[in-house]
Amino acid sequence: KSNIGHLEAAAGIAGLIKVALALCEGELPPTLHAAPVNPEIPFAELGLAVQARLEPWPEAERKRIAAVSSFGFGGTIAHAALEEAPRAADQGGAADGAHQRSIRAASGQATKSSPLLISAREQTALRAQAQRWAAFLEANPHTRWVDVVRTAAERRSHLDWRASIAAHEIAEAVDALTALAQGRAHLSLTVGEASTRDGIVFVFPGQGGQWPEMGRAMSNECPAFAEAIAACDAALLPYTGWSVIDVLRGERRDDVPPLDRVDVVQPALFAMAIGLAAAWRDLGVTPTAVVGYSQGEIAAAVVAGVLSLENGARIVATRSRFVRHIAGRGAMAIVGLGLDALRTRLREAGAALSVAGVNTPTSTVISGDRDAIDAFVSRLTADGVFCRRIDVDYASHSGAVDGLLDDIAASLAGVSSDAGACQMVSTVTGEPVAPGQLDAMYWYRN
Repeated sequence: KSNIGHLEAAAGIAGLIKVALALCEGELPPTLHAAPVNPEIPFAELGLAVQARLEPWPEAERKRIAAVSSFGFGGTIAHAALEEAPRAADQGGAADGAHQRSIRAASGQATKSSPLLISAREQTALRAQAQRWAAFLEANPHTRWVDVVRTAAERRSHLDWRASIAAHEIAEAVDALTALAQGRAHLSLTVGEASTRDGIVFVFPGQGGQWPEMGRAMSNECPAFAEAIAACDAALLPYTGWSVIDVLRGERRDDVPPLDRVDVVQPALFAMAIGLAAAWRDLGVTPTAVVGYSQGEIAAAVVAGVLSLENGARIVATRSRFVRHIAGRGAMAIVGLGLDALRTRLREAGAALSVAGVNTPTSTVISGDRDAIDAFVSRLTADGVFCRRIDVDYASHSGAVDGLLDDIAASLAGVSSDAGACQMVSTVTGEPVAPGQLDAMYWYRN
């Protein structure tokens, strides 16, 4: 009431919201318009006080608890007790929990950021809005990123011209928004006009985004995910000899191999992808089409019904086992250049490197000898071109895999594919996958 006056039937919920925010922020808000307090009320004797200024809510071993009372004019007497939600650190999340003030966790490692989504009716209006967002974030650098992205996604209309900013820190988000406002490209920025076509596409990434215990929380909280992982475990076990369930849960035993081995991380990521797709389907989200990059294409084929789970497990286990033969001698990196510009720079540098993938019109992947990659990355970085080494020690999608052809062809002989339940688009050919196309030679080319 001190904030917004008489609200009649809405008075109780306003108090509830205020207390919930106080619990979330860990701060005690002042009661407005209460000074001077009524001298007839013996506050000291009653052990009471009117909150006169904004103060931190002290932390204790026990969770914070608050109460809201609503005594209505019509006789309503309601009382609600609220308890602080479990802190993120107690759940295995980031140590700074609900009070995270940047997109980075307390450890300093980049978290998996949620994208900032903005839209407008016209492209010029989208650029103007991007400038306003950039100014807001610069002026309010301590704003919680989760509140920013949630408000933008859930409290604003989704209009025709849209942009997505996937940043790992506020400064990066401001840079991407400024680039949008100025009509420039940025690696963290995706811009386009909304499609009128219905349908959802599942996109399956390659290797490089893994982390220890990445499947533990989902296995505990999502039965559909856990069931899919169990099915993957049964399908992979004859080829790997170890449990993917134990790897994803981060179990530390002699019979659980480390996640940093390529023949472990690729089957683990395959299982994660299958599990996440099952979780989405359990929520009623079904793909109209799928696409996958590198090893992610194997999971995409399974989810589309083009490959059986058993064949998918056989392919990913075989692929990763042979890739281990070339591990330790190569490297890969993301480069913030389009394909033509990258090829020009490779010719200028005389670098014997391969173009491993084209991510976007302004982002490519290079692969090759480790020293050659390091030298080329250093050269581009010195020229102000964005480059980032990928966390692998082999040169996938390059001439380094030529010697694996016979082994892969022999091991995957007899692998076949079907029409599938939804369309799959190949990142090897750039075309929709035809029935029977995904044979042993296709997976070698992949």
